[in-house]
Amino acid sequence: MGAATQTLPSELLERTHILKEILEHAEDYKGDFDKIDFASLKEEVLKPILAETFDPETQIRGFLKTFSHTLVYKAAFANISSQELKDQIDAFIKGNPVKTIISNKDFNVLAHPSPPVHHHFSLLEELKKLLLGGVGLKAAVEDIFHPKHKHVKDLPIVYEDAAKDKVVECYSEVPFANWGMTVKNTPKFTFLPSTVKGVQNVVQFASKNNYRVRCAGYRHSWSSIFSQDNEVFISLVNLHTVMTLPDPMSIVPGEYDPAKVPELKTIDLKEETVPGKKRLCRVGAAVTNEEFRRWAVAGKAWTFPADVILVEVTVGGVNGPICHGAGISHKTLSDYVRRIEYVDCNGKLQVVDDPYLLKAAAGAFGLLGVVTHITFELDAMSYAVMKPIKEDIGLGVPPLSKEDIPVALRSKWYHAPDADEQIAKATAEFNRRAVDYYSEWFWFTYQQKTLTVSNTFNTTADPTGAVNYPDPGNVFLQWVQGWLGGVITQVPFFNAIPGYWQAQLIASLGMAALPPTLGESKTPTYKTLLPDALHFRRGVQNMRVMDLELQIPLPPRKDDPTKADFSIVQRAWWDVIKLVYQDAETGSDPSSAMRLTLEMRIMGGSDMLLAPQKGNDLGTVSIEILTLPDAVADDEWQAFAQRTVDLWTSYGGNVRPHWAKEWETFTFKGQEARTYLKEVAYKDEIPEFRSALETIGKKHGWTLEQVKNRYSNELWDKMIFE
Repeated sequence: MGAATQTLPSELLERTHILKEILEHAEDYKGDFDKIDFASLKEEVLKPILAETFDPETQIRGFLKTFSHTLVYKAAFANISSQELKDQIDAFIKGNPVKTIISNKDFNVLAHPSPPVHHHFSLLEELKKLLLGGVGLKAAVEDIFHPKHKHVKDLPIVYEDAAKDKVVECYSEVPFANWGMTVKNTPKFTFLPSTVKGVQNVVQFASKNNYRVRCAGYRHSWSSIFSQDNEVFISLVNLHTVMTLPDPMSIVPGEYDPAKVPELKTIDLKEETVPGKKRLCRVGAAVTNEEFRRWAVAGKAWTFPADVILVEVTVGGVNGPICHGAGISHKTLSDYVRRIEYVDCNGKLQVVDDPYLLKAAAGAFGLLGVVTHITFELDAMSYAVMKPIKEDIGLGVPPLSKEDIPVALRSKWYHAPDADEQIAKATAEFNRRAVDYYSEWFWFTYQQKTLTVSNTFNTTADPTGAVNYPDPGNVFLQWVQGWLGGVITQVPFFNAIPGYWQAQLIASLGMAALPPTLGESKTPTYKTLLPDALHFRRGVQNMRVMDLELQIPLPPRKDDPTKADFSIVQRAWWDVIKLVYQDAETGSDPSSAMRLTLEMRIMGGSDMLLAPQKGNDLGTVSIEILTLPDAVADDEWQAFAQRTVDLWTSYGGNVRPHWAKEWETFTFKGQEARTYLKEVAYKDEIPEFRSALETIGKKHGWTLEQVKNRYSNELWDKMIFE
């Protein structure tokens, strides 16, 4: 166990030295963890990476074999709902190429829900099995079940339809947990409506019984935006979708039948607002990003101009907390909303389409009511020309000074006579990429190569040479990589090794599945439909992470105040990298708090009243740090993340956190987070948001007090209504 206690000098905290240390010392753990296949770890993972002869299939297969005998792996594998997927993974481990396993058929990520999502709904599923499977006699059935209710006695009978033929699925006192396991509570009732009428009836039931109502889709948020103990929780993702197969919708030309789709999952094109260029589209709040992507790709006509990478989230869940994509010409997804349909605190279906009021209604965090449908303004379909690159950390996002590069990350060019010229050239290239249609960068901790993947691309209307990207085989590899990452981080061996080992192993697994995947030196070009480029990674949600994200305004250039100064982007990026190495450079143990990635996107501002990007007229650097749950258990994450907040908020400007990420446990400029956001960051916007809600309420027949009593929670009581 000696490897667990040794430290590595800061100048050696880089990929090659860490890999060699793991190679030499991994078997020190063999006596305590005999289920680990150390031979596969060394021969099929570590040595090929060191020799730079690996390919994604070899590397991911090696990781699978390394952990396939552990109890955690076996339990996770048993929980995969699809026997076909199990057979595919087994065939892959045995050495079969992905192309022979997947062939040309599409790999449906929605058919294979992530383990975190599966876990969130497993209690409901087990309850259903217990109730349905434990009853054998007809008399017992009549005693336990209401004639029109398929689950339990003593639950409220709330109907999905006016004819009262179908009852809303409901459970009582089932523990709730969000995706990141940062929020846990026990709602009094959990409802799963599939119709607008069902939502209305749930809200009317809550109103009569004085319950608060909060909603969730895939629960992929870290902050306290969910329901509370003893209140009503509405899930817009049903058990069939999460536990087995999705409502696949079969959205292909000539086959999509709105009559066969649940009402909250409809996608309906409306009129064009700019002929041939922009068109309205009404989307059900329960539609997932993957379902919308499939619809857009099948039609090849209309698309969101920007979106989050994740596909296993609902459109309502992305829109409500004002989520975003990338690209300096793009605002948040909520900025493209032209109409909101919602069930108000009295159970009435209402519409907001006034342009000013939409600045509040389109990003209202559930405080308006239960949103059932959202009308977006889409763009005409275009094609992304992707040129993914893996390049030297010092040149991908160049530092303001080459001395900012930690010793461990200094490549040969650093000592060359023309090093400053190389940085100047790289800075010019970085500034060019910063204004691309889409721009995003990743850095995996301790790696000498940063990633400018599909994340810096431009678009064209010309479809010539377009391909499906990622192809079905790569989608399979991405799904397996994400799933395996979630498995590995729960294996006792992984949690026993040093944090910087963890970071390196996860980086090796992650880099394998990110383009370019043909080898570190390859720079392929792909032309693909924009929705596929926006969702270039599938299976990301398979691995739980912790995530802090701040939005930093881009300041004006001194020589031209009409343009953004991107040096603040470089500063924010390198301040974190230096922080990662700071502890080791002062003689302490290597800092391994950030065990996953540093991720950065450049985007525009926003017109939404409560958007973190509001007022950022020249654009925003959206930057985040991610780690593994074990860093929290090791008591490293909180302090590191706080120091990061302190750095990023020191630059000036109105720096704000992403509402759906981690922020509540930190201080901002010495103030408690909620106080800072309410009294400093949003001191003008929160009163304006409240006023806009009040105006909507006057039009629709409700008051702020009523909406607070019905749709707020402890967080929003403090932030909005106090």
